[in-house]
Amino acid sequence: MSEISNNTGNRKTANMVLSRTRRNQVYLPYMRKKPYFDAIIKGDADTIAALSQKNYEYPTALFNRCGTYSEAMEKMYYESVCAASEMCIVAIQAGLLDMVAYDIRDEFIKEFDNAVALPDLYDLVHGMAHNYAVKMKYLIREKKYSPRLIKMMTYIEEHLTEKIELAQIAEHVNLSRTYASAIFKEELGITLSEFIMNERMLEAKRMLRDTDLNVATIADRLAFCSQSYFTKNFTDSEGMTPVEYRRKYGV
Repeated sequence: MSEISNNTGNRKTANMVLSRTRRNQVYLPYMRKKPYFDAIIKGDADTIAALSQKNYEYPTALFNRCGTYSEAMEKMYYESVCAASEMCIVAIQAGLLDMVAYDIRDEFIKEFDNAVALPDLYDLVHGMAHNYAVKMKYLIREKKYSPRLIKMMTYIEEHLTEKIELAQIAEHVNLSRTYASAIFKEELGITLSEFIMNERMLEAKRMLRDTDLNVATIADRLAFCSQSYFTKNFTDSEGMTPVEYRRKYGV
């Protein structure tokens, strides 16, 4: 019975989308969507987050082109459903399992139905893109790297807010410290310490973009010994200070 109900709901959504294609619908150019598709294929969730910040004025721009808020919601809903289908196909073509991709698509289309404002739909579309990118990130890892390296990488990502020691990582995968370190160098071309720093920089950028935590708090949460050491490493990595990065990319 639930499957019949889901099919009925999907048909209603499909009919709604088809009916709107007969109206005077303005389509987003492919080149506006391509950065999202490329990020999904690469498993680059960080780029999706950056695109969300870069294009945050889009809902306002859409409203300004429409006669009423209701009309803007209709157009945004239409674009959101189209994006769900397009991102789903992009992810499948990149190697994601059909049912995983379909489940993400259907889950977010249901959420679109509950949205009451343009920013809600905007955030849901970017949340969907982020979800696809994360799934692709782990799929790429599984194809490219050894199970032991994947296990160590995952351990590091889950403990970025703690002091991470080589001995802990090696013990986690039942390897000697020398061998654990050698796996990173052989498969990634960088040292374990460099990988940890890269991951902390990615998380620092996310915090600077998406939260109002001050620089000292971010440095502390990412287990840096001091704010000045964090700032030096961030500046070396990004070519700008944390404050400059927030000013440029933050909310």
